[in-house]
Parts: sequence; structure tokens; C-alpha cells
Amino acid sequence: MVLSSTPFHHIEYYSTHNVIVSQWYGACTSREYRETLHHFLLLVQSMGIPYAISDRRLLPPIPIEDTRWTLQEFLENFRRLPLKRFAFINSFDPIAEKQLQHFVDNEKILPFPFDVAVFTDLTSAYEWLMAAETK
Repeated sequence: MVLSSTPFHHIEYYSTHNVIVSQWYGACTSREYRETLHHFLLLVQSMGIPYAISDRRLLPPIPIEDTRWTLQEFLENFRRLPLKRFAFINSFDPIAEKQLQHFVDNEKILPFPFDVAVFTDLTSAYEWLMAAETK
């Protein structure tokens, strides 16, 4: 079920496995980036979704002020999500890939309350999420 769609971002919910998939399609403004992430948080929180994927393959590097915002404000709310597992699919852009790694490395400072992993493709990410159900 499509929950949201814009020219730069798309969110779908797969009720069979209780998975939400966020897919970036390209660049957007700072305001659009932040509103999109807020919307994603709201959906996951309000629906009580345990599994999520953020497909960032087509997301270009974000500006430094949005990087700071992501690490300082978004990360705090991200940690509060009712997730069991969260999978990132890395960007094709090497700079955006480093930005994601910096975000994920924060887990070493203050561990996430759910499992987080980074993948290069959607199939591997989805399989990893579903492996939690078979444990």
C-alpha cells in the first residue's frame, strides 16, 4: 500500500510482513528532506511498525546543515521508534555513502535500541528483516 509519494520520495507499507519501505528518488530541498523524514517517523510511530527499510541508492549527498540536523535532531527521534530492525540501502554516491556511515557509526556512541544494518540491495535488506521473525 502506498502511504506517500512525491517526485523525490516514496513510502510503501507491506502489511503481510509489517514492513515500511522508504525510497529516495533524487535531490530535494532542505525543507522537503526534513519534512519527509518527519513524516516517515510519524508513520512508523503511529502504525507501530517493527521493520523498516530506507532505500537511499538515488539520494545524493545532503548539505552540511541537513547532515547536522539529521545527527542532532532526527537521530534522537529515530532512536525512539518501535522498531525491531532497520535496514539502510546505501547510496550509489560515495559522499552520500560516507554520510550514511557517519549516521550509523553513532551506534558506537549510543547504541540503537533495535538492530541496524546497511545493504547494497533491496532483496538482501528485506531478507535480513524477515530473518528476525524466524528466530
